[in-house]
Amino acid sequence: MKFHDILNSAATNLWHNKGRTFLTIIAVFIGSLTIAITMGINNGVNDYLKKQVGNVGKTEQMSILPGSSSQDTNEPQKYNTKKSSQNADGMMDKNDVKKIKSVKGLKDFKALKDCDVDYVQGPNKTKYLIIAQITEGINYDLKVGHQVATSGKKAQILITKPMVKSYGFKNAQDALGKKVTLVTKSPVTRKKTKISATVVGVRNDSIVSKGFAIYSNGLGQKIIAANQKGLPHALKDKYVSVIATPVNKSASSIKKVEDNLTKKGYSGMTLKEAVNELFLTFNAVTGVLIVFGAIALVAACFGVINTLYMSVRDRTKEIGLMKALGLSKGKVFSIFSCEAILIGLFGSSLGLLLAMGLGSAINNFAAKSFLKGLDGFTLIQFNWTSSILIIGIICLITFLAGTLPAKRAAKLDPITALRYE
Repeated sequence: MKFHDILNSAATNLWHNKGRTFLTIIAVFIGSLTIAITMGINNGVNDYLKKQVGNVGKTEQMSILPGSSSQDTNEPQKYNTKKSSQNADGMMDKNDVKKIKSVKGLKDFKALKDCDVDYVQGPNKTKYLIIAQITEGINYDLKVGHQVATSGKKAQILITKPMVKSYGFKNAQDALGKKVTLVTKSPVTRKKTKISATVVGVRNDSIVSKGFAIYSNGLGQKIIAANQKGLPHALKDKYVSVIATPVNKSASSIKKVEDNLTKKGYSGMTLKEAVNELFLTFNAVTGVLIVFGAIALVAACFGVINTLYMSVRDRTKEIGLMKALGLSKGKVFSIFSCEAILIGLFGSSLGLLLAMGLGSAINNFAAKSFLKGLDGFTLIQFNWTSSILIIGIICLITFLAGTLPAKRAAKLDPITALRYE
């Protein structure tokens, strides 16, 4: 008996009891569907994060702050006289910079001065708080426009998508080339300074971008100069953070640098580490969901074992006749093993096809609802590698589940089997 004969025999025998086989395939189908959807989500989220990292660049650059710091990056908040755009607490001076520079394993230090503004106004003249930073040459993911100037005196700004509507622009394209006014007040003279900036780009919403507006070097220097009017010279050398580049890019070396910074009272983190935390979080969540799919597959395995055991019992005489005619134990084992594999193949294929259909529908819904604005984020993605992997693993699992009844069939004594009633 050749392989195609074994396969034909297995396919034919599988449907002797259609109801039993169908229910077993459904059990495998449920496990396959759960795992396929979960892996699709994992692929989608990881692909989006990788694209965000690729767009940003300079993922090894470390931002160093005094103690710990966090930022609220929700929708723009309206200005009130009791609250300024950024908290000036936790400023660092030359001594802090000197301590940070003494930490081994870092290079290319740059201390960033305070570029706080009281509020910003767009065409609608409504006053809003703004969280922003001066560009460090990072290529931000933009919906429209171009990056701000990293040198020179041009006063340019990148705003976020939520800022477009809040500031009174019709859309992102309408904002390009338009002016916004940033108002800052000297802490000494209390004199307000209005600084006009040109919107040159609008940033896409993303998990990595943090919702910051970005100032050009020229705009940042103008804000710093306005903030420092009337300040004593000693107070002008105040910094909100220090950025540096790790000499060694390995995870262990960066961790060692961060530990040394912590001992000196500072916190440091690279963009790559922040993104890796997101990867780990999402992978952990999808890992839990895959476990549920695996549990469904385990239950399906008992169905496969039961189906094939019943099949062996129902076909005992047939097995005895085949063995009496010279069919070897290995061939009998192969027939029942093929039946188990076919159950896994049918169930996993159906589950994968339905997962793709549901994935497409969920992606369309997500793009119009809870993922609206996150351009380039396809929540559920499938690829040939993961699809073939799912089918292969499930077929392997059902094959292993079918080995017990297959062995029993192979060991049947032909004379005893022929006498079976």
